Amino acid sequence: MSFNKKWNAWWKTRYFPWLLWGIPAMLSLLAVLAIYIYRTEWSTLTVHDRYAGIKKTAMQVGDYAKARIACERVLEISRNDSYFAARYPEHLFDLAICLLQLKRPEDAKYLIRKVAPFDEVETALSYPPAHLYVAKNKWATARERTPEVVAQVERHLLRAATDAPEMAEAHQLLGELYLSRQDWEAAKRHLLKVADQRGECLLLLALVSQGTNDPEGMRQWNGRAQQYFQQKMDAAASEDGILRMGLARTFLLAENYEKAAETFLTGYKKSGEPGYTGALGAVYAGWMLSRKQKGDATPGELLKLVSEGLGYDNQNETLLMELVRLSELSGETGAEAGKAIRSMVAAGGANGMLHFALGVAALEKNQEAEAGTHFDLAFQASPELPQIANNFAMVLAVGAKPDLARALKVINELLARFPNLAAALDTRGRIHLKLKNYKEAVTDLTAAIPGLGRFTASAHEALAEAYKALNLPELAAEHSALAKPEAAPVKP
Repeated sequence: MSFNKKWNAWWKTRYFPWLLWGIPAMLSLLAVLAIYIYRTEWSTLTVHDRYAGIKKTAMQVGDYAKARIACERVLEISRNDSYFAARYPEHLFDLAICLLQLKRPEDAKYLIRKVAPFDEVETALSYPPAHLYVAKNKWATARERTPEVVAQVERHLLRAATDAPEMAEAHQLLGELYLSRQDWEAAKRHLLKVADQRGECLLLLALVSQGTNDPEGMRQWNGRAQQYFQQKMDAAASEDGILRMGLARTFLLAENYEKAAETFLTGYKKSGEPGYTGALGAVYAGWMLSRKQKGDATPGELLKLVSEGLGYDNQNETLLMELVRLSELSGETGAEAGKAIRSMVAAGGANGMLHFALGVAALEKNQEAEAGTHFDLAFQASPELPQIANNFAMVLAVGAKPDLARALKVINELLARFPNLAAALDTRGRIHLKLKNYKEAVTDLTAAIPGLGRFTASAHEALAEAYKALNLPELAAEHSALAKPEAAPVKP
């Protein structure tokens, strides 16, 4: 039947009251359909979620230009709709990350300061992940972790952990920070909150127990940490250096140096990563020092550990220093150590650190001329190593025939690369003191003190001399008092 015939048949049999009665139902159906289309395609909620999804996907695949546009769209919605106001800081932080990746650091920093304010009064846009990001970035990029840097990192981590107590990483980092300053109770408090979520914290809790003289607690936590790292390594599809380092640290904490060395050696054989050779050198250095401290090793056994360690890392300062000391012994061990030193010098592979070790040994015997020669050779071979450059500058400044101009040149070059290196600032301050540049000496020595640890008293003594020369007797007297051993603060 054609359409026209159907229409004619309907028209002849139509009943208008039924049609009128059905109009409200039809309109209701159309209204429901319109609302559905609006809610699924054009509502603010849908648009917001759509752009938020685009932003997330684009950031995951590294398309930060697209993610930036999505961030700006979703920020506009969040700014004008109170329903989404809580997510405004999140989108602002994501926009900052996009701008960083798009090489717009100044704009990014401006936004990050808004979502991770240092001032506790500014909390309106405070976003815990942003505080965590700032803390990690400061910790990773600081040339030297001065007290000021540590305080800033701590403050941001505390804001993150307080505003988002479930943020396990913030608690772990706070635990590590407090552990480094030997604040055992604070470290334990934060680590216990997340030990069940982050197995790495088990090892940190073992270190806390060690610091609080709790051997049983240390053994238990260390055992759990060892089990955690071993299980993770067994389940890993490929070599994981972080897990292997954690497992090796559990063996080191238990003073099982042989097992720690075996762990690193296995990792090196599997991956060929050069970082493992340095770790092996450090293990053998610790093993040697442990045997030496216990007094249960002969010089020959110590030399064997030193030789094996240097076979992996011929730049290890501790092992080289011990090799030099062993070479001064009479008998077969001394001869073997001396032969090893001559072989290393001839090979040239470790000249910088080896001459440095020889220079330190000469200084210990008050052989200043010989020490100066070795430090000079060390500096020529490895001028990029901070400890070599710093010691060479100091020897140039305090030797029998000081060369203050060259000493200042060497230390200035070092500080150009490491402007906050406390030891180098201390050395330059003392050089300025000898050059009678008293104001410059005060500036450098004052900046050096927070990072000098057990050498702080000596810096106060030098500052007292500088202030005395500047006719500031009160400040000179204050620093003289601080230079006394009982008054000098000791860095944990």
